[in-house]
Amino acid sequence: MVHQHKQQGMAMLMALVLLAIASSLAVAIWYDNQLSIARINNVKNNYQAKHYSQGLLLWASDLLREDYAQDEYSHDSALDGWHQGIRGMVVEDALLSGTLVGLNGRFNVNNLVINGLESPRHIAYFKRLLLALELDVNLADKAVDWIDADQVPLPNGAEDFAYLAKSPSYQTSGKPFKHISELALLDGLSAENYQRLVPYVTVLPVLNQATYMNVNTMSPVMLNALDPKITKDMAMRLYQNGSADYLQVDGFFQDPSIQYALPPEVQKELRFLISTQTRYLQASSLVQMEGSNFVMYALLYRDATGRARVLNRSLSPYLPQALVN
Repeated sequence: MVHQHKQQGMAMLMALVLLAIASSLAVAIWYDNQLSIARINNVKNNYQAKHYSQGLLLWASDLLREDYAQDEYSHDSALDGWHQGIRGMVVEDALLSGTLVGLNGRFNVNNLVINGLESPRHIAYFKRLLLALELDVNLADKAVDWIDADQVPLPNGAEDFAYLAKSPSYQTSGKPFKHISELALLDGLSAENYQRLVPYVTVLPVLNQATYMNVNTMSPVMLNALDPKITKDMAMRLYQNGSADYLQVDGFFQDPSIQYALPPEVQKELRFLISTQTRYLQASSLVQMEGSNFVMYALLYRDATGRARVLNRSLSPYLPQALVN
């Protein structure tokens, strides 16, 4: 009788064990199915968000082309309609937002070295800008050494030997800057001074020739750095509270604030630095669907007709962000 009870107990135990195994397998299968469904849903949403982002880029390209088609002088200012962007446009199951930000209102650090050669006029401007920002002017030489291919430092520069001594060690690029955050690696540039500098500079590709700064979107401190004869007060008047709208560079030089301050030879030299057009822009897209946000950035190049093409795409912005300490 005792033996029979033991057998029944063992049978019940085995049944419970098998039930537990079956339950675990069922839960595992259900969980895997849920993961597969979530994964498929994420892939679908990402694919759909990508197409929505491409649609926003087409919108941006059309908007920029139309802007120049309606503009006799093909100029850009903060008053242009493309600055407004799109906010919360409903499309089927998504909410779309898109913005365009011009980058030619900043100094392109890659202009310091063009086609492997130092550009004295851009180096001189960058040093004046650093001085206006109360930053170390030697950063200009260090930026040049970061870009150039040799290992011969400029008088106030720094090549690999200076960076290999750091912990952790690293080396100069020997190529143009790829992203604005690379500037934070320059020898002697503190996090605080980096934050002070980056609102006034950018990193753009140099396609065989220097990029120009748009006088309509330059800040007062950048206008002040164009020439020692342009005082801070003149720069503020040229800035016009952010609403400067010079149709051509000639109109800028004819502004009463500087009309008689800059001699012809200075004006001629400055024409290598400035224009009234915005050729490079950051396009950003935000797609909100099913409680998730999909963000994409693109660097656009705009030709003389206003037609824009995508140079590259990124999940992070081309404009500077705060450093993480």
